[in-house]
Amino acid sequence: MKSPDPKDYPNYLAFLQDITSKLRSPEGCPWDREQTHLTLVPYLIEESQEVVEALLKQDDEHSKEELGDLLFQVVLHAQIASERGAFGLEDIAKDVAEKLVLRHPHVFDPETSEISSADEVVANWDNFKEKEKQLRQKKQETPKSILSGVPETFPSLLKAEKLQKKAAKAGFDWENIQGVEEKLTEELNEFLIEVKSVVDPSSNQVRIEEELGDLLFTIVNLARRLGISSESALTRANAKFKSRIEYIEKELAHSEKKFSETPLSELDSLWNQAKDSQKKLPLNILEEKEKAVSDLIRGLSSYFIWKETSESEWPKTFQFVWRSEEYKLVFSGLGSVTLLPSTDPWGRKGQPIFYLNLSEGDPNLWTDLSGTSYKNTDEIQEAIHSSLGIYKKALAGE
Repeated sequence: MKSPDPKDYPNYLAFLQDITSKLRSPEGCPWDREQTHLTLVPYLIEESQEVVEALLKQDDEHSKEELGDLLFQVVLHAQIASERGAFGLEDIAKDVAEKLVLRHPHVFDPETSEISSADEVVANWDNFKEKEKQLRQKKQETPKSILSGVPETFPSLLKAEKLQKKAAKAGFDWENIQGVEEKLTEELNEFLIEVKSVVDPSSNQVRIEEELGDLLFTIVNLARRLGISSESALTRANAKFKSRIEYIEKELAHSEKKFSETPLSELDSLWNQAKDSQKKLPLNILEEKEKAVSDLIRGLSSYFIWKETSESEWPKTFQFVWRSEEYKLVFSGLGSVTLLPSTDPWGRKGQPIFYLNLSEGDPNLWTDLSGTSYKNTDEIQEAIHSSLGIYKKALAGE
């Protein structure tokens, strides 16, 4: 088979499609020809995880490479489906493009859309997803659960978060975050009771595992209420653990020592050194974040008549009145802004009214929980006022 020339194609995506088709042809690669949707699942998961790892490292070249590998998986699945007349890459692109246009009326049909804030965008997106789900259910005889749509193959932490979000949307959720905190204490106590109930924990492993699962599920729930992805948090913790072990290995190599033969006391000492080195590393980053937050405070002070009620340098808390109600903005030196009603520290249904986080690597870019980015004070103050308006309307409707 003659090697294809990219110059013969309108773009590299078409080039990739043709290469994939040739790999699957009778004259192509035996391995590629034997693959099915199911046999490729492990590779799809692996490539997705490698993309995440590259993105977390903020390595553009590596990210490009891994995204290419993931793209090949998509093209390969499309090729397999097209061979049996199900769908092709064009159909995939068509469906997602139409879906994006439909779910973004504020962008593509602004004259008929009343959406003006990030929160309304998320609500509108969820509304469309629910309508699409109902249409799919009408085509099926068996009624679907409120939890349907969460893939069984999701990592357990991510799956727990998705299940909890779906249950919460249906009204099954804690009224406030304090309820989750109490549940966490309860689950931790139950777990420890099972662990301590026998001399040999392995003899009670089934019960211990069950209680540990409940504990982990509750931790995910707490993280969800705080707007934190448990999967991302654990990924960062894994990376931190790995970097510290690698630090220890590097230090031992200088002394020509083996990890397995080094006393635990020495390993502990090196571990603490690794922790200290990690603490020292972000000092400049921390200073940058504090400066960015301070700049934002100065910028917002021209939009709000507020009173500082902070009891320490950080976090800084400012109280203000909006439409006869008291609110407060809490600014963290680590790079976050939380808008709360003064009467309920955690806001309606346990959630802040509005939350911003300073983007990693860019001290001038802020992102809210929906992923919307803000580049200047004007945009942020508009988002705050918009969120206050939505909050007031929601309260009035209850």
